[in-house]
Amino acid sequence: MKIKYLVIFLGSILSALLFIQCTSNVDSNPDPGVLRINIVTNPADTCIQIGFDSLFITNNDNFPLIISQMKTYTAEENYAQLFPNFAGYKDEDIEYNFLEREQDSFVPQKIVESYIPPDAYNKIMFIIYPMESVTIQGLTFPIKTADDYDPLITLDCNYSIDQNQEYEIYIRFNAFQSITRWRDTYYFTPIFEIISN
Repeated sequence: MKIKYLVIFLGSILSALLFIQCTSNVDSNPDPGVLRINIVTNPADTCIQIGFDSLFITNNDNFPLIISQMKTYTAEENYAQLFPNFAGYKDEDIEYNFLEREQDSFVPQKIVESYIPPDAYNKIMFIIYPMESVTIQGLTFPIKTADDYDPLITLDCNYSIDQNQEYEIYIRFNAFQSITRWRDTYYFTPIFEIISN
């Protein structure tokens, strides 16, 4: 009988210790912050030379790009996976039209809206590919990538996320500066830069 009570007593102590340990571990995990990343097309980059024609932006143009594998890194090379919205849980290719306009102004494309752990981060990385063509002023023309095209975009960006903090970053995309002509072929070489963080 004494052994039975001893076993029960020791079991109770063990259960209490496990409960305390679990509670301690839960309490030690900080609440995440929110990171939003927007890409806005450069409003000064609105004309491209196609043959002998200078084409200017209209409200019905289309420059579709595919973005995926978005991450942000710390100085220690730890990274947080980024998603286009809070419902995201796996990486997927998302298409954006970077010539979308409303009332003659480019619409910022929100590519990230994610919870991430509080930390100090120093760069953003993502993969980008163009679709097969671009439409400007009603004219559609094909664009290609060079054989040595590197789809990985790496942008230095120092920022810190605190618990329950919302943080927003703006990246500028130079649309037509990203298209170069070689003979009769137009190549895509993306030009991005951080403009606000």
